[in-house]
Amino acid sequence: MDRSSIVEYYNKSRNAYKDAWGLEKYMQLNLGLWYKNTKNLAQAFENLNAEVAKRANAEEGDTLLDAGCGVGGTSIYMAKNHGFEAHGITLVPQQAADAHENAVLEKVSHLTDFQVMDYCNTSFEDEQFDVIVGIESICHAPSKKRFLTEAYRLLKPGGRLVLAENLQAKEKLTPTEYDQLYTYGFNGCKINSLDTENQYLQNLKKIGFREYECEDMTRHVIPSVRRLRRFYYPAWLYNQYRALIGKPFGPTELANTRMCYYLYTGIKNGLWSYGLIRAVK
Repeated sequence: MDRSSIVEYYNKSRNAYKDAWGLEKYMQLNLGLWYKNTKNLAQAFENLNAEVAKRANAEEGDTLLDAGCGVGGTSIYMAKNHGFEAHGITLVPQQAADAHENAVLEKVSHLTDFQVMDYCNTSFEDEQFDVIVGIESICHAPSKKRFLTEAYRLLKPGGRLVLAENLQAKEKLTPTEYDQLYTYGFNGCKINSLDTENQYLQNLKKIGFREYECEDMTRHVIPSVRRLRRFYYPAWLYNQYRALIGKPFGPTELANTRMCYYLYTGIKNGLWSYGLIRAVK
């Protein structure tokens, strides 16, 4: 998936994220984590950020790289709650602008910086960061190993890498399973490949990380995936209405709508999972 396709997706789906996912209020573009006492999406987002901070061994003054930062939600959380000096990077200029505005509103602009940059090929110096996080963003990389290699270069000795990631749950897929997972599912958000847990762990080992683990959190994202399925039905009807009045949506919007249906199918059929990956340089 090329860079321009990813930028187009996030630009065209910006309003959908505002309406369905509270983007302006919560500043998050992820599934969150739902526990027994979680009452709403805002709490699910808080849970995920807290889990990431815990695995990062967050300490005040740490330097953070938020790889694929979206509109800055996690960077801002880390700056506000843990005193991180947070640097967020994204391919999408509009997201970088939104992130800067959000940081000003949340009064942490002095602790944050947002730039348009490819997280697989950054301009940062070697060993610059104490912590690198990626929140459902590394799945966009054509080569996840290439990102992991860049993250290793950027981390200080003892630095921590924490990823909240969608994972392919099966080593091999049948043609039908491939269509469910990618053609009708993740391709809707411009993702055409996911690594398995084993691929991540093996690559972390090969690159040189001295500690690496992945905790399966799949059951804790299912409520959000169900929420997407529920949004599919009114979105599909709206798409039909637009077509009837001669103002149809384009392929990006239609694929995004279809994805809302098939992500639930895929996770229930055991085709993808959700993991929290932690590694130490």
